Amino acid sequence: MSEIAVALKLVVSAAAVASILVILGRRQFSGLLLAWAIFSAGLAATMLSDVIGGIPAPLAASLAIAACASCSCFWLVSRGLFRVDVGFGWPQAILVGGIFAPSIIKQALIALPADQLLGEASLSGIIAALLGFQTMLSSTVLVLAFWEGVRGWSAKQSRPERRFRIGYLATFGCGVAICVMLLDHGNSTRIDPALMSLLQASCAAAIFLVAGLGVIWRTRTPLIEEAPVEPALSAPATTEERAMGRWLRQRVETEQLYLDPELKVASLARRLREPDYRISRAITAGLGERNFNRFINRYRIGHAKTLLRDRTRRESSILDIALDSGFASIGPFNRAFKDSEGVTPRVYRGSPSPAGARNTGQTAPDVLTH
Repeated sequence: MSEIAVALKLVVSAAAVASILVILGRRQFSGLLLAWAIFSAGLAATMLSDVIGGIPAPLAASLAIAACASCSCFWLVSRGLFRVDVGFGWPQAILVGGIFAPSIIKQALIALPADQLLGEASLSGIIAALLGFQTMLSSTVLVLAFWEGVRGWSAKQSRPERRFRIGYLATFGCGVAICVMLLDHGNSTRIDPALMSLLQASCAAAIFLVAGLGVIWRTRTPLIEEAPVEPALSAPATTEERAMGRWLRQRVETEQLYLDPELKVASLARRLREPDYRISRAITAGLGERNFNRFINRYRIGHAKTLLRDRTRRESSILDIALDSGFASIGPFNRAFKDSEGVTPRVYRGSPSPAGARNTGQTAPDVLTH
């Protein structure tokens, strides 16, 4: 039984390393893929620490610290799976850093060596307190990772989306229940060690497989961020607003202002030497657009469609296409493109050229019909 557990852990480690290499080769470092790569590194470190004996002290310390990513960063993976963006800020950094800190401090105390300075009893007490704090934070992020799959649940979601959430919640929930509640984080004395090792390896493999498939699926089927609905216009567009809308559209098209990833209403107004409110009114009332982002993204997506159909750009990555079309990162580009075209940029590139599609020249005016 122990041989099967060792083999399974080695397979999981190899698969985790392979997934990191695939992500590095894609050059598309979205928040979800970055979180998955770090989690995979932590999982590989955890599995290797369990199966490799006689590891030199510096390497063992490095693996122990890296293993913290298997728990903390899986929460970030869950955020990326069920949110439009991972959203890594100070609260997330503090919680994730709090999980790493006890292992770093523990390894530093061992390396000093602190037992000669503090005494073995004091050192044991400090390490026990650190591990208890780490266990508390680890349990917290495990609960948060499960909650990410629950929040946002809606009957309006597509059947594949609901099935994905159910599969994720069932696999992750069972895995955590077995490892935390039944096995007590691997500290249970009521279960045979060989069986415990096999159960831990099986849970890790199941979670890695289901979550990995989820990352692939989410990359191809990104969540769409609902655009805020502009409030109803208090008055119909005036002749001046319609004229200004036409002038604004001409400037955006001829000068390709949409290729600026930092373009906002305020910066556009400054460039055109007009008040912000007049630019906003020209877009919503004069042109009948929903909002500024929708207006600009129409041009960016049109430009991206041209590049995706351009045979001379076949070697360009989707990330390069996104950046060359005025998007600041791959995530917003994928979401905006799928929202507009119904398919991801990668699927659009690989599909046969639609009837009447223009393969050269600026395509944005074709999609801007009013």
